[in-house]
Amino acid sequence: MGRQAEVDQVRRQLAVSRLVTLTGPGGAGKTRIATRVAQDHDDEVRFIALDSLRDPGLLAQTVAAELGLRDVPDEPTSRVVDFLSDKPWLLVLDNCEHMVRACGTLVGEILDAAPDVRILATSRHVLGVGGEQLLPVNPLPVPQVHNGKLVGDSDAVTLFADRAAAAAPGFQVTADNQETIVKICQRLDGMPLAIELAVVWLRVLSLNELLANIDDRFRLLSRGEQTKPARHQTLAATVDWSYELCSAEEQALWARLSVFDGGFTLAAAESVCDVERFEILSLIASLVDKSVLIRDDGHDVARYRMLETIRQYGTERLEQSGQLAEFRVRHSRYFHDFGRALAAEWFGHRQFELVAMTRREHANIRSALECGLTEGDGLTGAWLAVNLHFYWLNCGFFGEGRRWLDRVLKLDLPDELRVHALAVNAYATTGLGEGHAAIHMGQDAVDLARKLGDDELLWLSLYARGTTALVTGDYQTADACYGEAIECYNRVPDPGARLFPPYAARGMTAAFCLDGQRALEFGQHGIQFSAPRGELWARAYAHYALAMAKWLLGDLEACLREAAESIQLHLRFNDLSGFVMVAEVLAAIALGKQENEHAAAILGVVERVWSEIGGSLLADSKPWLEPHKACAAQLRQIMGEDRYTEAFAVGTANGSSLASAAAYVLSGRDRSGPLTKREQQVADLIAQGDTNKEIAGKLSISRRTAEVHVDHILRKLRFASRSQIAAWVAARD
Repeated sequence: MGRQAEVDQVRRQLAVSRLVTLTGPGGAGKTRIATRVAQDHDDEVRFIALDSLRDPGLLAQTVAAELGLRDVPDEPTSRVVDFLSDKPWLLVLDNCEHMVRACGTLVGEILDAAPDVRILATSRHVLGVGGEQLLPVNPLPVPQVHNGKLVGDSDAVTLFADRAAAAAPGFQVTADNQETIVKICQRLDGMPLAIELAVVWLRVLSLNELLANIDDRFRLLSRGEQTKPARHQTLAATVDWSYELCSAEEQALWARLSVFDGGFTLAAAESVCDVERFEILSLIASLVDKSVLIRDDGHDVARYRMLETIRQYGTERLEQSGQLAEFRVRHSRYFHDFGRALAAEWFGHRQFELVAMTRREHANIRSALECGLTEGDGLTGAWLAVNLHFYWLNCGFFGEGRRWLDRVLKLDLPDELRVHALAVNAYATTGLGEGHAAIHMGQDAVDLARKLGDDELLWLSLYARGTTALVTGDYQTADACYGEAIECYNRVPDPGARLFPPYAARGMTAAFCLDGQRALEFGQHGIQFSAPRGELWARAYAHYALAMAKWLLGDLEACLREAAESIQLHLRFNDLSGFVMVAEVLAAIALGKQENEHAAAILGVVERVWSEIGGSLLADSKPWLEPHKACAAQLRQIMGEDRYTEAFAVGTANGSSLASAAAYVLSGRDRSGPLTKREQQVADLIAQGDTNKEIAGKLSISRRTAEVHVDHILRKLRFASRSQIAAWVAARD
């Protein structure tokens, strides 16, 4: 099912290389690809299955028999080589992983003596022969569901539907069940074998029941076709085969690495797994060669991951060894140190890098928090939760941060840690619209910090308490807290990049008090602090304060420039609340310019984006919710309910992701926004899952031109990936 691109790639490689090896984990589909290539190959083909062969000493004898040779001598290699010396054949050696050395030796001799022979091998382990071309066979791509549509390559879903129709006649993918099917395929890593084993259960289980049981995959997927090789009759047998091919050291590392969730770096593996650098490097290389680990491209630092099926198998092995708890604790402590190091640098020039690092480790962080909060006194997890304040509060994770910090505050904490937890949770709770609870937490943090006499803790507490006051409309308290927080910052001997003076927040407070000049002064102070340090998150809010100041002072062009700067920075941090604040200003400006449809659409964008935060709309805050409601009421009166609802829905459709929301708000109402007609065509094809080469063919342009168009689209929309473009297109259709 699918795989045409891989089949074509194998054919191209065989045209220029004499040895091509398909590598990948068991059940990925290597044999099927090789079979399809062999079926359509022009020259004579011999397909030699090695899965049932256990004695490497019989390899040459087995190959000779498949070639039709009889009565071969005790040393059959020379006979095989001589026989093939003048043959223009394709040899397919299927399942070489359990006798890699013997296969490598035989293949090398054949290639040296038979210049017209080409060899296609399948193996979970590279053969290591000179001139070998490796083609990794990855699991089938699994699409995403956006606005009721499947976005991206759907080969995994197509396979699921085909096999499900055979297991349960009449089965079809529908709008109602497609999301469940996608979740099942995702949980099975898009592995063809796992999908085929899973759909058999549709004879007795509903889709939802299958999804609910899929985590216990090794027991669930234990009923395979008896006609298949033993290693493919159950999922456990497939992974057992790979495990048995590893050395004892590789097996131990496989098990230990399973504590990582979502991947890991070499440095993380070295620290957590307690293996010396050069030894672990060698072992990781071996596990990559054996398709146990996958190296993820696109990172400055090498990063590795396991398919979830492989990881779960390793976890079971680690538990059987009695070491699971030990290595989970080591993992939690590693990420405790990771969080502490990042917090110390947050208000410096590496913010985007730190955000990217934290996003990559989000799954690991969750695992580390769970372990760190439940093991021992829970303080390892507690410190990790508070040290990630920048991530919860500045990158769109109010709800998750609140859940972790609520758990932290139930522990027996030292005073310093309690101040941190109260302050960070007060901010998160404010963002979720629970102002009354947030005020009490913020004030408790301030009182305890004053008692401790620590200016750094007092800065943090006053900043949080000021934010609770601002959001609930108590501008006098907000201004006083922010002002004292700035004084505390100035008293801290070496604030480094841990702290910042909240000039922008004080400027925002002034703007809500309708003091445009004061808002302008504090906004400028914020830029002057951030610019020389390369700091950008607080700078985004300084631009917002300046946008409101310019609006109050009547300079709309300057207001729009500052708003655009702010939105572009909020987008890069995934700062949903910050984006919404600026979008509200743009909606009000559009209303003032009688661009009523656009104003209503922006309100739709705002409500859709805020739904991702959770909690009360616009944090149930006086400064933002009251103007939002007033704007909506005025637009309904001007436009009528039907026209308003239609325009609002356009905004809702364009708010499915922060990227598409920002692109829409900044580009106006036209569908193509900032894109040219040709760029919009390219964006549409990207959304269909086309590669640059496929785009070039469909549009009759060169591949290089297609690459240039893609680069322009990414730059104009300020996106970082093709998937963001696809989501943006889907939202605008």
